[in-house]
Amino acid sequence: MPLATPAIRNGLVAAALVTALGIHPLGADSGDDDTQWPLLSGDNGRWAGCIAPMDGARIDTARSAPSREGAEATVDADTLDYDGGIYSLRGDVELERADQQLRADAMRFDEREQRADALGDLRYRETGLLLGASQGFLLLDEDTGEMDQVRYLLPETLTQGEAGRIQLLDAGVSMAHDTTYSTCEPGNEAWMLRADRVRLDRDSGTGEAWHARLTVRDFPVAYSPYVNFPIDDRRKSGLLPATLRQSDRSGTDITVPYYWNIAPNYDATLAPRYLSRRGFMLGGEFRYLQPSFSGEVDGSYLPEDDRTGEDRWQLGLDHRHRFSPNVRGDLQLARVSDDQYFRDFGDSLRTSTTRHLRSRGRLRYDTYSLSGVASAEIYQTVDPTLGRSDRPYERLPRLQLDHRPGDGPLGLRLETDSELVRFDHPTPDERITGVRADIAPRLSRPFVGLAGFFTPAVTLRHTQYDLDSATNPATPDIDATDNENPSRTVPIASLDTGLVFERHFNAFDRSLRQTLEPRLFYLYVPERDQSDLPLFDTGEAVPGLFQFFSENRFSGRDRVGDANQVTGGLTSRFLSRETGQEFLRLGVAQVRYFDDRQVMLEGDPGAAEERDYSDVIAEARATLPNNLRASTEIQWNPDTERTSLSGVRLSYQPRPDSIITTSYRARRDVNDDLELEQRDINIAWPVHPRWHVLGGWRYSMLEDRTLESFGGLQYRDCCWSVRLLGRYYREEPTEEPERSIMLQFELRGLGSVGDDIQGFLEDSMFGYGRRR
Repeated sequence: MPLATPAIRNGLVAAALVTALGIHPLGADSGDDDTQWPLLSGDNGRWAGCIAPMDGARIDTARSAPSREGAEATVDADTLDYDGGIYSLRGDVELERADQQLRADAMRFDEREQRADALGDLRYRETGLLLGASQGFLLLDEDTGEMDQVRYLLPETLTQGEAGRIQLLDAGVSMAHDTTYSTCEPGNEAWMLRADRVRLDRDSGTGEAWHARLTVRDFPVAYSPYVNFPIDDRRKSGLLPATLRQSDRSGTDITVPYYWNIAPNYDATLAPRYLSRRGFMLGGEFRYLQPSFSGEVDGSYLPEDDRTGEDRWQLGLDHRHRFSPNVRGDLQLARVSDDQYFRDFGDSLRTSTTRHLRSRGRLRYDTYSLSGVASAEIYQTVDPTLGRSDRPYERLPRLQLDHRPGDGPLGLRLETDSELVRFDHPTPDERITGVRADIAPRLSRPFVGLAGFFTPAVTLRHTQYDLDSATNPATPDIDATDNENPSRTVPIASLDTGLVFERHFNAFDRSLRQTLEPRLFYLYVPERDQSDLPLFDTGEAVPGLFQFFSENRFSGRDRVGDANQVTGGLTSRFLSRETGQEFLRLGVAQVRYFDDRQVMLEGDPGAAEERDYSDVIAEARATLPNNLRASTEIQWNPDTERTSLSGVRLSYQPRPDSIITTSYRARRDVNDDLELEQRDINIAWPVHPRWHVLGGWRYSMLEDRTLESFGGLQYRDCCWSVRLLGRYYREEPTEEPERSIMLQFELRGLGSVGDDIQGFLEDSMFGYGRRR
């Protein structure tokens, strides 16, 4: 007799309240022991940890509920009587079906009416839900029934509450009366949501609540006579959690967003925003989804900023389109009204330090061996410290075609990269503009085995320009030339080989594997005079182990560095033989130059780099016991016997939200002068089971001043938290500092109000919030 079936299909009051707030059970198995049941009558041991269920819960989120379709129901009782179609069960009555279990002191089942009455200490359990009631009845054929004095618990989310009465109106509709909802421990509810009535309609995925009120420590803080909400993953229009900020630039900053569910494949968010020192701003986002395309449009508008007197706005578009299985396109637009927009209105470190906004349209064609891209790209500079001549080039348009057919006869591999692009600039009277065509066929023959690899390769790179003007008026001494169609053709030959040695050993009670991976890379590129070629998108490549094994010491296509050199590198890794986890990686590399390098980015013709050896670059990354991690990178100049670049980071992180990290960075320029030296320390640490201290400090040793510091506190109870943070920062070392205060309240399972301090900490603290 599957007595519990109608109750499950209707979801009961637990599902009503939980889904009303957007919280859904994860399908956790509550276990088979009886330690679960006392929780319905006041045993609050599960809340002792305040953060997650205790060991007694034995929650397994990876398990799903067993199938109930076709499952047999079993009934057990001390005594069973049958009289005229009525079954009477007494004494520890228990009904089980799949993951469902119903217990009661007594149960009466009428075959004719298909009615089951459970009396005395009714208990119900299914995957992720515990429920108790004083009594109840179910009409199996009609999928209706009632339960009185209900108390529920969702072990996975630590959600609990009560209902005076539950009515199961039909297979898809239920009504709960005098309901409560909270994620606090029973009997100690710091906050609680109450409603006179809650009605759920499973078929439409909607719920309704009448006279809903929120209380904090029994003090009413919010009330609504009527609330309409979603009860499943189907979206529903309504208000989203508000945000509250405070800053020197904008004063008090309040945003109250509203979500509008227009259609299953369209929605929008309207975000009215009030800034006490600037006025009212309206922001919003519109999202759309179709079988062949999707995208988002966002923007904001502030008429007549109270501080500047000007209209301030922002507009963004991200559109993706699939025209066919092989043809795709995308379009990104990003524009703002002025270069101070993100500093005044940005809500994160990333946006407030943005220097350029890129807008790009792209059409891509892909097959197994051929890839083609047509694109156009422009920029808006939002860094007020950059002049117009320092802005990046615009690519209008850019055409790329790559051909990689795979291995051919005798294992030969012929690949071709090509590009055609026109470079424009906002100041054509100060910067050279024109068209660049580049093609680079490459022939290689890889030999790869378990113990190593051997890859010889030859490349022929040809680059042709069609310049609008051969002379740059701003720097005629460097860029002056009579040739408006310069070109360059240069062959490149390389040989890349490496070996892999392994040994197995045991240490620290672990089975380990150590690798030793020597690598040699020979590169020959004859010198070609490239002093008459412009510099559109080319610069010095960032030194690193990867760059040492590349075929060009420059980034971009405007320069191909001459080379007659060999790179030697050695990497060693220590890994677990059972899991493959890497505990330690050590790497070092250096280049031996056989000839001076004649090709330079800029400078006097004939100037050369005469060093016989490059800097030595070494890297190390270690995962240490007791949740310690360390990494370092050193670039050492053997001529000056000084480090050109150094960085080290050490972190201790026993939990995602508990971390202490410190780092040091230093860099020298080509003249061996120190151009950057900074250190920082960040901490998010519990000083009490419910209190965290938050802090960070970033200091420039060159300018002898603090670039950024922040500090605050976080209090986190079982069901609510509050975070308060003060920040002092400079966008540039020479600028005057700014100050801001951030405050955030969060009711677990209900939402948060205030600034996104969690996101700020993730931006500021390397590794914060990440699970290791």
